[in-house]
Amino acid sequence: MDEDLRSGRGNTPSLRPVADLSLTVLGCSGSFAAAGQACSGYLVQAADTKIWVDCGPGTLGNLQHHIALSEVDAIVVSHHHPDHCAELPVVYNAYKYFTEVDRVRVIATNDVKRVTDAFQSDGDSGDVFSWELVHDGTTTRVGDIEIKFSRTDHPVETLAMRLTSESNSIIYTSDTGPGWSMSDLGAEPDIVIGEGTLLDANAHVSIPHISCSHLANEANNVRAKHLVVTHVPPGSDPAQHLDEAATVFEGKVELAVTGRTFSTTG
Repeated sequence: MDEDLRSGRGNTPSLRPVADLSLTVLGCSGSFAAAGQACSGYLVQAADTKIWVDCGPGTLGNLQHHIALSEVDAIVVSHHHPDHCAELPVVYNAYKYFTEVDRVRVIATNDVKRVTDAFQSDGDSGDVFSWELVHDGTTTRVGDIEIKFSRTDHPVETLAMRLTSESNSIIYTSDTGPGWSMSDLGAEPDIVIGEGTLLDANAHVSIPHISCSHLANEANNVRAKHLVVTHVPPGSDPAQHLDEAATVFEGKVELAVTGRTFSTTG
């Protein structure tokens, strides 16, 4: 087999280390992928540390536009709904057969492990994935980045997270209903990347998500500097989601766009 394939390099150039904390969008469609898009996934970097957060369908290919698989220090998965984790069985195959990585660290809920294990003929993915199971209140570290988890208001165990490197921090809400408070993850994050699945006009529907104005109010309450709206479902006008958040949020508001990088230094 080609040496570049076995190393996980392919033709992907390695990114230079970054001094601040950054987040690159690998996919941001809510619930299912729009045409030509991918579901939830993000690459978070600080110095030499690279973390892949959520593995929604389509994010494996997009990740490789930015780094090689062999450069991933850990994969973090917020919950086992398929738009956030369904790429993992394919990721298993990629690491097992096409890289020289021994085992890759996967930080996730027990349900994510259970679902991923079920795809293996022997019911165990541990030969490739080194599992670290986390829950509400867990704090862990990957290289230069500390990660704190908080369980959200969602039908399955779902973990929002705060990723911190030195004085820089990013809060990722994952999926949540209105019963969760962002303040559980502390105040004054540089960036909040949060689900804005709904608009006020349809916030009454019985699905466990929040409106963009609710997201913006939560970000105001923790005095976030920068709000990035993500998880907009296909068929909904992203401009309306941005406008609703911008009407409420007191800082800078932008939409998540696949391939876009947001940095704590602006």
